[in-house]
Amino acid sequence: MASSFPHEARVVQFSKPPDDRSNRICVAVPAWAYRVTAPVLPRRGLDLFEKVVLGLCQSGLREPAAIGARIGLHPMLCRHIIDQARYRGLLEPAGELTAPGLHALRTGSVAEETSWSVRYVFQSPDDGDLWPRTTGELTEAPTVWRRGDRIGVRTGTHGRPDDVEATLFPAGDRLPTRPRPLQIVEVARLDQIARERNRIRELEQVSGLAAAPQPEAARLAPDPDSQVLSRVSFVDGPEPVLLLAFAEISSDGALVARDPFGGETSAMLKELLEGRIRADEQLAADVAGLARDTAEHRKKKFTEASRDIDTLLENELTVEFGHRIRRVGDTLNMMKNVDKALLENQLKPVAQVSYQLYEVLFRELVVAFPPPSHLGSTASATSSAVVDKAALEIGFQSVPSLFRVDLGQCFRNLNADKNLFLKEAGVLACAAAPAHSPAHPLYALAQSRPDLLSDLATLGQLRNRAAHADGEPATAEDARWCRDLAALAVRTLLLLP
Repeated sequence: MASSFPHEARVVQFSKPPDDRSNRICVAVPAWAYRVTAPVLPRRGLDLFEKVVLGLCQSGLREPAAIGARIGLHPMLCRHIIDQARYRGLLEPAGELTAPGLHALRTGSVAEETSWSVRYVFQSPDDGDLWPRTTGELTEAPTVWRRGDRIGVRTGTHGRPDDVEATLFPAGDRLPTRPRPLQIVEVARLDQIARERNRIRELEQVSGLAAAPQPEAARLAPDPDSQVLSRVSFVDGPEPVLLLAFAEISSDGALVARDPFGGETSAMLKELLEGRIRADEQLAADVAGLARDTAEHRKKKFTEASRDIDTLLENELTVEFGHRIRRVGDTLNMMKNVDKALLENQLKPVAQVSYQLYEVLFRELVVAFPPPSHLGSTASATSSAVVDKAALEIGFQSVPSLFRVDLGQCFRNLNADKNLFLKEAGVLACAAAPAHSPAHPLYALAQSRPDLLSDLATLGQLRNRAAHADGEPATAEDARWCRDLAALAVRTLLLLP
């Protein structure tokens, strides 16, 4: 089915790109933009007299006459200000500030009655969820070029243009469906909370104040009743748009998804990014490359300061392979050991752990894709021919002497629950693959690396050489080559059921 979302949809931008151009990933996320009437809870700024009176009440001076004498106002005016503050819930009857009063004094504003505004809400074509923000208008970012799933977009100003290359996310085949009124009211509420938090943060930065308590959702908007829901209406839409969004690598190596609407971070964008990274090899490579590039500087800093490197490496590996690496066996620790050894340019542990990862992979393949029982009766003299035929069908270029073992004996060792070495598990996995084609992961491995079996034989030789040389590295290129092999094994392990 052809996608209902047009590829030529215009790009809209509501946040500026990260300042560091060397540390950012840009994406264009499809969305259906609906123009609706939505509830808005406006906030009015406190005037100078209100601020002063509330401040004096907080300090303990609460009598109108005493306040008036202190600041030179008529006591009747001070009483009126205090009465209005009590009416709005900013002061207790005894004159103490309520939590909303403290918030108003801190932020310089108070909530007023709910009003209605024409706003845009944005719906994901994938699942129909709404982004938790609204906008008053669509701010278009000029598109410079489009090639496949890449878009060139011009951001910045006319005097200082900033051209970015964005990865276009697929929109799927879901037809647009109008959001429910309750969804729109909830998004308007979340948008108001986000705007209030941003305003507080800006006030703190300008004034140098310590961080204030964040606004509570319950105080910013009541639960919607049927009258509120009935007033939600649709003005226009749906209009297909591409939300321009950015991600970067944080100082601790984690992937940070920036809010496309100008806030700090976005949980929704991060979830979309992590899902897309698993499906898009180019985007995954871009993120991994960014993580590696930005990590070099951090690693040097951390080494000089003798700081713990484990957390940094774990975050980088999570960015490179996804969160599943933390849940699949010991893959995270094994890859962490590889990268630790790379920092010191030591071939021995890199080669050893890379080799062990393929032992783990082949053993898991034998469990997930059991070899047919007839392999157990394979004669020793015909083992090589059976394995050669299977390897050729899978797509491997050749079978090195490392895998010249008795296939029948390997099968019997498997049935006896004996621990299989790489060569034994590898032979069984290869011989079993044709019975499970094309679902068997070895087909994908052979397509991406046809000489894998020969590379594993070379990896074994490097491991043995490094072990006899007391861990002295051969070359940095050898260590990096081993690391690339290890990464391929991990990616395949993470795809296994």
